[in-house]
Amino acid sequence: MVPLLPQNDPNITVRQTQLAQAQTLYEYNYTYVPPLAMVEKVPSSEGFTLSWLIKLGQVLIKILLNDLASALPEDRDRFKATHVNFSKRLFGASLKQSASEVEQVLVDLASYLLNRETKNLNGASLRTYNDLFSIIPLPPISQSFTSNDRFVQLRVAGFNPLVIKRVTTLDGRFPLTETQYQKVLPGDSLAAAGAAGRLYLADYAELSLVQGGTFPLNKQKYVYAPLALFAVPQNGKSLVPIAIQCDLAPSATNPIFLCQADEEPNWMLAKTIVQIADVNYHEMISHLARCHMFIEPFAIATHRQMADNHPLAILLMPHFQGTLKINDTAQASLIASNGVVDSLLGGAIASSRALCVQGFQTYQFNQSLLPVALKQRGVDDANLLPDYPYRDDALLVWGAIHNWVEAYLSIYYRNSSDVINDTELQAWADELISNNGGRVVDFGENGQICTLSYLIDAATMIIFTASAQHASLNFPQSDIIGYTPGSPTAGYASAPTQNTGATEADFLAMLPPVGQAQKQLEMGYLLGSVYYSTLGNYDLGYFSDERVSQPLRNFQDRLREVEFEIETRNETRSQPYEYLLPSKIPQSINI
Repeated sequence: MVPLLPQNDPNITVRQTQLAQAQTLYEYNYTYVPPLAMVEKVPSSEGFTLSWLIKLGQVLIKILLNDLASALPEDRDRFKATHVNFSKRLFGASLKQSASEVEQVLVDLASYLLNRETKNLNGASLRTYNDLFSIIPLPPISQSFTSNDRFVQLRVAGFNPLVIKRVTTLDGRFPLTETQYQKVLPGDSLAAAGAAGRLYLADYAELSLVQGGTFPLNKQKYVYAPLALFAVPQNGKSLVPIAIQCDLAPSATNPIFLCQADEEPNWMLAKTIVQIADVNYHEMISHLARCHMFIEPFAIATHRQMADNHPLAILLMPHFQGTLKINDTAQASLIASNGVVDSLLGGAIASSRALCVQGFQTYQFNQSLLPVALKQRGVDDANLLPDYPYRDDALLVWGAIHNWVEAYLSIYYRNSSDVINDTELQAWADELISNNGGRVVDFGENGQICTLSYLIDAATMIIFTASAQHASLNFPQSDIIGYTPGSPTAGYASAPTQNTGATEADFLAMLPPVGQAQKQLEMGYLLGSVYYSTLGNYDLGYFSDERVSQPLRNFQDRLREVEFEIETRNETRSQPYEYLLPSKIPQSINI
């Protein structure tokens, strides 16, 4: 297949016939997660591969083994029989099974794990939650989640390092006084920190309209909309926590919690409320809306508007592998009524889905390019905020992808005229923003793609989101979100109305019951443990154009350099940050 722009292809009628067929195969649906664009029916060519299914099966079997090893004695015989049954079905005849048959076994297994009866008692102590880990090892965060240093580290290198933003002053929603600030940082001042660019806020206002759910225990769950303030001390490098307000509206019953010792019960309650908010924001906005749902319309429109031999389609297709299928699975089960999200997250399912939609519709493409997004949040300056591993490592990967995309596209587009005259590219851009197409917000240059530089940025954004951004948000689910006391998916007690008088029992009462924690462990471990494909490793011979060989080698060499740079940085970091190591970044959103 010779890569050609449509204006250079003598077989234009062949391209048009192929696109007409693709447009009947890849149709839009706006009712699965209304009004977001998804594919009506996933074509068979987009299904899970057998090798991917086997990887998933290996993780699920490990979850079953852990389930058995950590079960109460009276449950072990029943669990053992179930484990043996699933193991036989999955691996006993795997060599004789088709991908669809293996997939059905895995669907049944996942359904069992979600719906089985569990002991939904409140945890009597942290040990109750720790004992859920057996075959699956207890994650290191279990030893450090109560510390203020770890609480800060999660803002800049955790599962959702995208919320923190620089502020110069606080508005009326967060009436922290100078006196209160100086109790935490004596010798400093709120005004001086703001003026010097040392003041940072984690604001979860988007969660204020989320209605708490009750499924599956008929017990009220809570999602909070806290404000958490941090500062870089004078002559310091890393953030320190200053204060937390557990809800947006200041009042006598919504007090401000000032930073205390790591395990002080009142302060632990406030930190836990921030963690619950962060998990819900992460799952429905950062992860689902702005990775999974964001990439979906690009995958559909590329199939519908670009011929198979279009150079941009060739570049992008490996970064869409598995996405339509995993998203379809998610909308049919994960975010369905009585599904995983309904069960584990704090919001009622309709409210959680609405949060996802809002997250997508407020995500402006042109404002979300990594360098632009960092600048908009005021976190781009390493002199002001020296300790921000996500930013520093993400920029390395972004730069590597950008250089690769520029070198690749420059083979086919000599100048911006070639871009403007590319009819398939312009139809692609038009469909992406159309109400009858992808409904992507703020894409293009006045509805078109007019310059080669913009096309390079846009393609970089798509590939970065499908690979590195998703990796940075997905894989911490195993190491961090899987441990319930550190990052509960829902609160089971209302926010405290006073900032004194709490006990460890109040903290435990806020945590999900043990059965819910077990499911949280399993879902976090499952989603964060399936690595399939690696950024930069395209199938042998995928690019048939010899002119691509050297730019591709350069890209792969640069990724190896980035790997070394990150590993070197990790040697001096307080906690290693490994989610953006290129060797741990899949090519696409396939889990």
